[in-house]
Amino acid sequence: MSLPKPKPGDLQALLRAAYPDARCALDHGDPFQLVVATILSAQCTDARVNLTTPALFARFPDAASLAVAPLAELETLIKSTGFYHNKARNLIGLGQALMARHGGRVPSDLATLITLPGVGQKTANVVLSNAFGVAALPVDTHIFRVARRLGLSKATTPEKVEADLCRLFPREDWIELHHQLIFHGRRVCDARRPDCAGCPLLDLCPTGLGKMVDPHSGVKLTSAPEALRPSGEKKKNTGERASPTGPSSSLGGRNRPPSPTLSPGQGTPQRIISLVPSVTELLVQWGLAARLVGRTRYCIEPRWIRNTVPTVGGTKDPDLGRIRDLAPDLVILERDENLQETAEALTALGLPWLALEIRSVQDCVAALRLLGEKLGVAAAAELRASVLEALLKGRRRKGPRALALVWREPWMSAGPDTYLGDLLRQGGFTPIGPDRYPVLAEATLEALGPQVILLPTEPFRFKARHQQELQKRFPEAAVHLVDGQSLTWYLSRTEEGLSLVRALRMG
Repeated sequence: MSLPKPKPGDLQALLRAAYPDARCALDHGDPFQLVVATILSAQCTDARVNLTTPALFARFPDAASLAVAPLAELETLIKSTGFYHNKARNLIGLGQALMARHGGRVPSDLATLITLPGVGQKTANVVLSNAFGVAALPVDTHIFRVARRLGLSKATTPEKVEADLCRLFPREDWIELHHQLIFHGRRVCDARRPDCAGCPLLDLCPTGLGKMVDPHSGVKLTSAPEALRPSGEKKKNTGERASPTGPSSSLGGRNRPPSPTLSPGQGTPQRIISLVPSVTELLVQWGLAARLVGRTRYCIEPRWIRNTVPTVGGTKDPDLGRIRDLAPDLVILERDENLQETAEALTALGLPWLALEIRSVQDCVAALRLLGEKLGVAAAAELRASVLEALLKGRRRKGPRALALVWREPWMSAGPDTYLGDLLRQGGFTPIGPDRYPVLAEATLEALGPQVILLPTEPFRFKARHQQELQKRFPEAAVHLVDGQSLTWYLSRTEEGLSLVRALRMG
């Protein structure tokens, strides 16, 4: 039995309430800038395009200048958008075609637009609807996915989904609907982990309600616990949702975020994106899951958030466009986990962020209190910080020389000046090796002469065979295979890490 489609009027009422800010995500001032930005957006985030186009348009402001652009210079300007060789050739061809056939102006009809280099039907429809106000409903990957999940179309191609949507919705609503569905696909209806628990359209979605298999993934979706779902009023008014470096280590980029840029007087954040796996887990432990609107793909604990909190890329390569579309009022970073470029991009997008710095166990105490103050959970944070302070009391004596390895081929270790190094120190060992996260040559590894070697199961997935291999090389050393999350996930598992290391020391 086929399921009834949501009524277009009901659906649009919810979309309008959830996404009153729905608009074209590509910054542009005229049809020429829009067609160029749309060409650049292929296989690239809109946020990245918006960071690229100001310099591009300052150098090549119109079709005439673009037509004679030096290829190498143009490629350099647009390199960050990917596939820049093809895009540069298309852009030069676009400029030449506009000058030769259209007096340097972008045409306003579909048949002519699609004859331009780099312009297909979808790009042409984006330009027509946003630059000229021509009713069009181009279907991108987000709209294709959302429309099928909502049961608006069973078609298997974007072109057929577009035809189904155009039949269902009034022509005058096409442009608005296009932006609303894209916003919904980016902010809530993620391809791999849709946030069904916090979806403002949930009551109309047969996929989210479990009435049909997800046509995108082929499985039935699951949601967060009922207590974590947003209230109906919240859904109605804001659309707010509930809820070599390795994924969760403190192996960081060399360029670290500068000082925090949290707006003075800003209220308690309600839409938080965490780019730090252990911080994500900490927020859930503090009962703040309903405020989490985004996480990295490495933020995997507790397991149920994988189905309820959408991903925004990795720790080192977050999807800035997705972050912007999720409209956070705070993005949490860590100076070793995340790169300075990410903080700079967030600033350019006008998004407030807070960068922690965890180089020692004592830093965790300060970070707990800082987060508690900023997030409005000072009591819970103070309790956690006080317990950790109590665990750190007492004088530490030098213990066995311990080496914590974090990568294989090449060997990399966590130095004495890192969180992991200090965790060893607080647990009764003497951390050895160069500072930070050095690559160790085989001769250097031998020369260190460790008495204890720790092999955490992340960021590199050390296994029993690696333990056996090193035990043969260092027969006098104690080689331990240990849980990587306990050892490297600061804040959420620092007490657990201390307990583990001290147990090893006593053993």
